Amino acid sequence: MVSHRPKNYFHAAVVCLLCVGMLAACGHTRPAQAPPVIDSLPPIVESSPSAEHVRGQQAKNIRRIHERLFQDAQHHFEVRDFQEAIREFTRLLALNPQRDLEKDGHWWLGQSYDRMQDWDAAQNEYRLLASAPIGQRYQSHSALRLKEIQGLLEQQTLPPKDTQAIRFTLGQLPGPDGFAQGIQKMKHDGVTTLLVDLGCQRTALQNVASANTQQLPEIGKLQALLRFYAERSHRAGLLMYIGVNLRCLGNWAPAQRQSWHDRRYQAETRTLQTTKQFDLYHPAYQEFLTKFLAKLCQEGVDGLVFLNDHPLGMFDGVTRIGVKRFAKQFGVVSDPSQIFHQGFDPLGAVKGSKGPFRAKGAKSQDSLFWRWAGWKARERLTILESMVVRLRAQYSSVQFGLELHPHGFTDPVGALVKYAEDSMDAAGRSFSFFFVRPEIDRRSTFTEQTVIDKLRRISTKAVLERLLPVVDDPRRIWVSMPAKGAQRLRPQAAASEVSPLRHFPAGIGVVHDLRAFS
Repeated sequence: MVSHRPKNYFHAAVVCLLCVGMLAACGHTRPAQAPPVIDSLPPIVESSPSAEHVRGQQAKNIRRIHERLFQDAQHHFEVRDFQEAIREFTRLLALNPQRDLEKDGHWWLGQSYDRMQDWDAAQNEYRLLASAPIGQRYQSHSALRLKEIQGLLEQQTLPPKDTQAIRFTLGQLPGPDGFAQGIQKMKHDGVTTLLVDLGCQRTALQNVASANTQQLPEIGKLQALLRFYAERSHRAGLLMYIGVNLRCLGNWAPAQRQSWHDRRYQAETRTLQTTKQFDLYHPAYQEFLTKFLAKLCQEGVDGLVFLNDHPLGMFDGVTRIGVKRFAKQFGVVSDPSQIFHQGFDPLGAVKGSKGPFRAKGAKSQDSLFWRWAGWKARERLTILESMVVRLRAQYSSVQFGLELHPHGFTDPVGALVKYAEDSMDAAGRSFSFFFVRPEIDRRSTFTEQTVIDKLRRISTKAVLERLLPVVDDPRRIWVSMPAKGAQRLRPQAAASEVSPLRHFPAGIGVVHDLRAFS
């Protein structure tokens, strides 16, 4: 057996050498050390400002900026530059100042609007301050001024008491040279108001006071003419109102637009015919009306009266836009022949009816017409009221009157069919006053006293029994009194005369119509 001892010795020698090398290496490593001993605290290093400190400093800087803006705005107020004061106070409030500066800003902004007689804007500021708990700064003064402004605005929406108006056309206006003398005579007779009727045709304006207006477009000449008479009327202490027929004002448009014209349904031929009047339901025409009326308002007139010499008749208003809008609202077909079916006589169907027509017993075909008639009346009122809202936003002192046919109170169904008028609905709307004019044939041979008696009978029932209880203020009612030829009825009767106005309540307005019997 061969022995392997020498290999084992060699292997053991290698292992010993390796161990000696490892021990030598361990002898050169760094021995473990204990933690160092700290004999003193480290030096204090100044830290950066805290976030709270920075925010506080920024708040002070912002406060100083707001105070500077407030002082600048107050300076503009003190030197009576109220427009600039409004701009600066508004700018301050937009920056969300601290509570005390915010209250000061609203108060002085309200004061600035007050001085500018922009009472709608002023009352918004006062209302905000008046809603604060009692005892807080500005609360009592704001509540008091808010009440005063609201009373002032309420008076502005009402015509004066005992209005005595003369109604005439543009063609009946006296020339510039004779106007002063004519207006003094009217004032001597007790007239307080001029009602200038624009009529339904565009009038050639020959009485324009200044040669500078010859280059103006026709609407510009009309504005210049109305401004001339409004200024002179106000100097004499008279008010000036403009009467407008909204279905005719398209004649004053710079260019005729065929698409604006109204259409009438011809029952005999079952066709549509374009008319001279204009479509109140057309959005573009509504926009033209609003802009045209705004031009009249800016000339210093005291009010506009929406006349109804050319009402929406039973077959009028059948335009593409109107019928489509009606059909969409009620979910029905937009074919006019379905509304006016052959053989239907709406007035005959309710002949002899003393009260509102009861559609329950009507045929289904007939009920579509009654829906159409009711929609047409309501839509007309909505359009008029929408224009008034827009105009009042710009001209808060201008009054807006609406003519109502007396049959709307004495024969409501007939008025709905023949005039597209719902008088009781209209009386509840936000018009300044209502003008009631009995339907009188100017070509008739009635005597003046006969006409007055007719007026009295109609007015007593329509105005006194129906309209006055709704509006609850005689100032909000004007009635028409036709004059014979060029001789107007004297509002102030002599002691020996019997006044035709003696049956009207105190405060009611009377319009003496120079057009009647002329």
